[in-house]
Amino acid sequence: MKKESTVKILCISALFCAFVYGLALPFFWDNNPASELGTLSLLCENRKLFFWLWGILTSGGIFINTQYMYNKFGMKNKLLTAIGALGFVSICAVALTLGHSIDDWNPKRIAHWVATGAFIAFTVASIAFYFIINRKNHPKFNMLTVCTFLILGTFVVIFATVGKSALMEMIPLALIEIFLFAVNFTPWVKAARSETVVK
Repeated sequence: MKKESTVKILCISALFCAFVYGLALPFFWDNNPASELGTLSLLCENRKLFFWLWGILTSGGIFINTQYMYNKFGMKNKLLTAIGALGFVSICAVALTLGHSIDDWNPKRIAHWVATGAFIAFTVASIAFYFIINRKNHPKFNMLTVCTFLILGTFVVIFATVGKSALMEMIPLALIEIFLFAVNFTPWVKAARSETVVK
């Protein structure tokens, strides 16, 4: 099997597994994902392995698919690759700070929220800034930038309307995964030039 096909299968499989597991996990153990106490952090505080699996699948899947996207369009960016890697490090920090008290703003809880914010910021930046930096090189990159920030906006809307809940984790991430699949593996956004082989 050619390397390009192997990488493509890996990227699609990672997105698929992250998508399915990310939507299913919040319902495990009769959890209510719309509840303030139904977040993955609280659900998995004594089931850390399930959270680690979610974090690795989700952030890892997004990272390798952003790398695929950079290669597809022939415009690599080492800084954005580093930012994407920091997103993965951040989700590991989120997992390491599970099991904190929610009765006050103790150091572990603060670290957990900071790591969560870093994960969101680094993940979105690795995608949106790529389109912004290269917007003159592809006719659809302006539209893709808008799409990325609209997805980020769903996080804000859910937080403002429903409040803190697993829905903030489920929906925006599922949309990012669908978005990356559409950009990488459908005719929706074609490479601007013919060199689409993943090296």
